[in-house]
Amino acid sequence: MDKWYKLDNAARLYPHVANSNRTSVFRVSCVLHRTVNPVLLQEALDSIRKKYEFFFVRIHRGFFWNYFDINPKKLLVQSESETPCQDINKIKNAGFSLRVLYYNKRISVEIFHALSDGGGIIEFLKSLVYYYLELEGFPIPNDGSIISKEGLPELDASDDSFFRYYDDLKGLSKKERLIEKQKKAYKLQGSVFPSGGIQVTSLLLSSKALYALAKKYNTTITGYLLALLFHALFETEVKYKRTKKPVSIAVPVNLRRAFPSKTLRNFFSVINIVLPYTADDDLQELCQKVDEVLKEKTQKQYLQKQVRRTTRFSMTRWMRFAPLIIKKLFIQAGFSLMSETKRTLTLSNLGIVSIPEQMLQHISHMEVVSHLTPRCPISCSMVSTGDTTCISFSKSISDMELLHFFTSYLSQKEGLDITVYANEWGNYEM
Repeated sequence: MDKWYKLDNAARLYPHVANSNRTSVFRVSCVLHRTVNPVLLQEALDSIRKKYEFFFVRIHRGFFWNYFDINPKKLLVQSESETPCQDINKIKNAGFSLRVLYYNKRISVEIFHALSDGGGIIEFLKSLVYYYLELEGFPIPNDGSIISKEGLPELDASDDSFFRYYDDLKGLSKKERLIEKQKKAYKLQGSVFPSGGIQVTSLLLSSKALYALAKKYNTTITGYLLALLFHALFETEVKYKRTKKPVSIAVPVNLRRAFPSKTLRNFFSVINIVLPYTADDDLQELCQKVDEVLKEKTQKQYLQKQVRRTTRFSMTRWMRFAPLIIKKLFIQAGFSLMSETKRTLTLSNLGIVSIPEQMLQHISHMEVVSHLTPRCPISCSMVSTGDTTCISFSKSISDMELLHFFTSYLSQKEGLDITVYANEWGNYEM
């Protein structure tokens, strides 16, 4: 039998909840200073296939669980022709669950979330661009931030770190074992774009300036941007609506920072930052409130509980031995009740991407774009390279007030120098 892989603990969710309206496909991109050569890009992709073998797979249905096996076909780079994060057609894409795209100066990798998370796929993109530049005639010394051509040991790259760091709940009290209860979150409204289009508006700004701004408010960059998002939501949405529903912003957390792991598979948790609307809170007070919750929910002890709870679900006897069709119904119901309705939008921060200094000479910036759902039609994602931070808003509704407030606050009130650009699904003006 050909080599096959189990889906990791987080990946088991996505095949059951993904559809054309909720694709569970996200994108990471690298924008160069020169137009991309597709022939060299294909050669670079072929050259890294062996060390990233786990990404070149097909997904199959088993009797108890879905599983992956190696796809022997060739993955072809494609010219970008659709809006980001569209459903990956397995027939058109030769059975692969990722695609490599190029458009002008941009190289993009779009991937079905069952394969990996942002922390894993960013390593793939870094290697792809590194070897593409080498083929262009720009060999760059590897300072250790790029996975070598030999790749990681298979046990590290394909490790299911959820199970590695799972320990039983026996040491916890009944209160600690309970899943945190949360009310339904406020839902953003707006006119949906036709044909499932997604508008992406990106903001480029100095990482150093953003760090200094966050420090002024005694918080982190993530804490500051969360507070500003809450401020924007309160001022443009919530205060005009008669609702008692809290605003909840979901924040994916890279568990590799808390638990040593080199896995390229999913290894993340999602924490919800929930604040009720208070008319008197200014941005400084919101920063303080957000920072307190963020510190509590990113502590290793709290994240360990998250790993325990999510992993334990997959380890129950009935879940292990129930047929896949029964699992699917249960997972879909649980996702709708316990995840989808508990958030207003998502803020995903991939942090600072570590690459060799000489690579920065060839790169303008990186981008990350998150998928959307009917329940959460706006998402915010960010990534930093060198002194450039890119904040991207993806949205499937036409409303611009939230984005305009957010951008205007940074540029006019905080005095940051910002470059704004968007795709063809909408023009944005400051």
